[in-house]
Amino acid sequence: MRCLPFYFRWKLSILCSVAVLAVGVSQAKVFRGLGPAPDELNNGTLPWENATRTKMTVNGRLAMLHVYSARYTEPVVEQLRARFEALGAKVMILRSRDGATGTAKWPDREARFLVLAPHTEPRKTIIVYYTQPGQKPVKVRFPVPEYVRGKISTTISDDDTGTFMATIQTADSATDIHTFYARVLQAEGWRMVVPATVHNGSVRGMAAYEKKRKICYVQATDRPGELNMITLLVKRGVL
Repeated sequence: MRCLPFYFRWKLSILCSVAVLAVGVSQAKVFRGLGPAPDELNNGTLPWENATRTKMTVNGRLAMLHVYSARYTEPVVEQLRARFEALGAKVMILRSRDGATGTAKWPDREARFLVLAPHTEPRKTIIVYYTQPGQKPVKVRFPVPEYVRGKISTTISDDDTGTFMATIQTADSATDIHTFYARVLQAEGWRMVVPATVHNGSVRGMAAYEKKRKICYVQATDRPGELNMITLLVKRGVL
């Protein structure tokens, strides 16, 4: 199958409140995809766009990753549940104010999914990945310092394109997170090219750093009543 480039969009503005894989107006090549194609989940029965599919390493295991896009008005979480249950899976979903995560399990395999639904964007992104059964995980290596005062939720990497993404949960504030990464990244030679938002003495949102031909995005936003989430994206190229 012919390999096609895939583009995730990143909005580099102070209004960006949630790190997602596909938001905004400026484009950045992230993953080398295998091209959009129908699959058992979205075989024409769902009002979604098949964005791309690609092989990635997810949480240390090789996986096939599918990315979809849907209008913000679509109840994609309910659609995911109904479609997976129609395929014979048992579904577990954990919602948050910015989307949802979940698992669909069959007797011999499973799928994990992430719904990204920032309120500032007109579309939702649905990421579904299928790990290869029986595969032992390999150690995940962060290309930038790991935030050790947190718990890793997800890592996604593609050595061929030099792309790495991680989500980390922490009780620390967004200000603490951005202060940490500003210090350690600049000490390692990264240059801040997009600062995070400063509001009433607090730092939040997304910052971007550049080093040679690499870009590192750091997203952190306080979420009252929940653990705060850090999203890191490191890729080759320019803003």
